[in-house]
Amino acid sequence: MIKLVSEISIMISLLSFFPWIGVIVYLSMKLRKKKYELILKISLSAPNSFSTRSRMMMESNLSWIAASCFPFYWFGKAMLKYAWRIPESEVNNWKKSILDIFGSWSTWYKSIVYLGNVTFTSLIVFSIFFWGL
Repeated sequence: MIKLVSEISIMISLLSFFPWIGVIVYLSMKLRKKKYELILKISLSAPNSFSTRSRMMMESNLSWIAASCFPFYWFGKAMLKYAWRIPESEVNNWKKSILDIFGSWSTWYKSIVYLGNVTFTSLIVFSIFFWGL
């Protein structure tokens, strides 16, 4: 049973990883002319205690779009809420403003978030069942 769960989780991880990367590359290419404008808008809409760090994350990361998804990823939201002690209402407002900033591209953006969450979760399940962590 453990082997089956490990195999299924790694398959799901691989099947979601490649589309995730593909959509990130597609959106990065489409929005490359507006990159710095979007980074600035997203970082200015972030909670005050995290605004500078969010801008640094997006500017230093090769994929600024994946970095901008941080509050949408399950582990990212937990880190913002518990490690940075940012109220959930502020995180939710930031998420809403990010979707507004992306406008007509928000559907593609949501697919990046969904595929990223599936990939990371299946990797965690794989590591728990395969290595027994």
